[in-house]
Amino acid sequence: MLLVEAEAVLVDQLRAIVKRLDAGNVRVQRGNALNVLAALPPASLDVVFLDPPFDAQVFDKALAAARPAIGPEGFIYLEAPTEWNGEAVERHGLAAVRHLKAGAVHGHLLRPVA
Repeated sequence: MLLVEAEAVLVDQLRAIVKRLDAGNVRVQRGNALNVLAALPPASLDVVFLDPPFDAQVFDKALAAARPAIGPEGFIYLEAPTEWNGEAVERHGLAAVRHLKAGAVHGHLLRPVA
């Protein structure tokens, strides 16, 4: 499992958690997740969790980067400040499977359309 985080403080916190849990199969990498996703081989992942900064407005870019990385049976989980469905996800070749709202956060489980 690969965790990608841009903020150095959060990278350190994630690494400490991985060490405390002795999660040897988890790797934490500092960097831009969009660049990391773009560099992955197509259909090489089963699931991608996206939690971009809400004020950065990179949701379309994140979905565009994640979509090629997942296989046909894969999933993308997206957290956003608003609901994403219909055309917003269809333009990325995705369909909404589930949606939930917890406080100000909308969670979306998306999968590729046939």
